[in-house]
Amino acid sequence: MHDPLTVAFEIRRPWPQVADWRTDQAARTGVRWRLSAPYVVLAGRGLYFPGLITVWHRDPSGYDDTTCRRTHWRLHIHHWKLQIHPLQHLRRRLLTRCAWCGGRSVKGDRVCVSDSWDGPRERWWQGERGLFHADCSSIKRAHSTCVCEVPVLEHGNYGRCAACDRFRPCGFTAANLARVRDLHSIPQGGRRDSAKETAA
Repeated sequence: MHDPLTVAFEIRRPWPQVADWRTDQAARTGVRWRLSAPYVVLAGRGLYFPGLITVWHRDPSGYDDTTCRRTHWRLHIHHWKLQIHPLQHLRRRLLTRCAWCGGRSVKGDRVCVSDSWDGPRERWWQGERGLFHADCSSIKRAHSTCVCEVPVLEHGNYGRCAACDRFRPCGFTAANLARVRDLHSIPQGGRRDSAKETAA
């Protein structure tokens, strides 16, 4: 099943964001002023205008079908779903906690990595569940990976290990194993000290 949501249009905020890699890319590629473009070059400097509100069109069939596409589907107000970005960021900052370490989402160390495609939807006054810091996601994945010296794998060189009941992916090299063992040594719910210092 495909996602029934399609972006009808987006309202961008009128003030630009501080320069980052996207604005540098816009300056290098020479993107010029267009009302629909989020990247603009003005006086040789790249500017980025992030979205303020995204208007989604939800197809009534439940698929990304052509039910509404034959007509002016962007004007079907009764099919709209609004995504208000500042409220979304505020909710994530105040209410959402990392599922691994329990830490908050802060600038420079956001809780925005998920290991599922379609998790349960929470009420707007509740934090999102199943989200991680980027490094916490790696540590969690390492804790669910087989690090046995002599694994007994169901498919020869990959699969579930009979000794530890964890999974080892296909194409796992010695360098991968060393990295996973390093991350596996971090205790349950813990983080690297360097990640905590970056967040502070």
